Amino acid sequence: MILEFLQPEPSLLDGATVLLRAGLYATSLTAAGVGLLLALAGSGLGEAPRALARRWLLAAALAGIAVSLASLPLRALVLTGGESALDGATWQAMMISRIGDAFWLRLAGLLLLLGGTLRWTAATALAAMGALMVAASYAALGHSTLYRPRQELAALVTLHLMAVGFWVGSLPLLWRAAQAGDGALLARWLPLGAAAVGVLAGTGLLLAILLVRRWDLLLASWYGWGMMAKLLLVAAMAALAARHRFLLVPALARGEPGAGARLARSIRREAGLALLVFWAAAEMVSVHPLDAGHRISS
Repeated sequence: MILEFLQPEPSLLDGATVLLRAGLYATSLTAAGVGLLLALAGSGLGEAPRALARRWLLAAALAGIAVSLASLPLRALVLTGGESALDGATWQAMMISRIGDAFWLRLAGLLLLLGGTLRWTAATALAAMGALMVAASYAALGHSTLYRPRQELAALVTLHLMAVGFWVGSLPLLWRAAQAGDGALLARWLPLGAAAVGVLAGTGLLLAILLVRRWDLLLASWYGWGMMAKLLLVAAMAALAARHRFLLVPALARGEPGAGARLARSIRREAGLALLVFWAAAEMVSVHPLDAGHRISS
């Protein structure tokens, strides 16, 4: 929304689209992350944390479906220049375009994630597949469809968003564990969390290299400014995560008074920063990197 209103001819509808996109990231990627958490570590969480993760997955997946459905009329309204959200020809064209491809892939993934909340043998497989489909839906639309190399960008976006989802989707469970003083659960999560951060950082760096070809002109585009804001927010999240890993979790393990409460407060701050990261990502999608000869001609 901020970048939209810095344009020569700002649009209130396009600004609203940015906010809705941020909400879509927050809900659907959180659902994907909780699904991955259950698939990768569900058997070692314990019954109470596993039940909490299922409830959180149910809420996030349902919210993601609701926001996905709400985004379609707004997109139709934008495409008609604000004239109508119910124009049949616009809907027909929209649903057979990349917009429709991304929507159906994301909806199918979220429905599979709902299947991951059930107590049956196939639940973890459904959750893992649903998480992959949700992440891949964002590679079906946006910068990865507009710039070369197309396949590499799509694969990196999918991996990047799965790592983002796992990190953010784990926060509610970690917050509850900190409140309960469950240092064992936190210790079991740390190796998986470190791997997710490594994948996130590696894929993020490669995406930046492939999309921003002219680093000397990085701040000559609004995309570059959005990227810098997002990097600062992610760095703040990483600093909090490092504080948890090296200071607060060991303090909790040693039984220091108040360590669990301090850790829980810090995790809440991390979750707040994650929402700002989703907003920054939504802002970045509303603008484009400078074309250095790698944009795909339409």
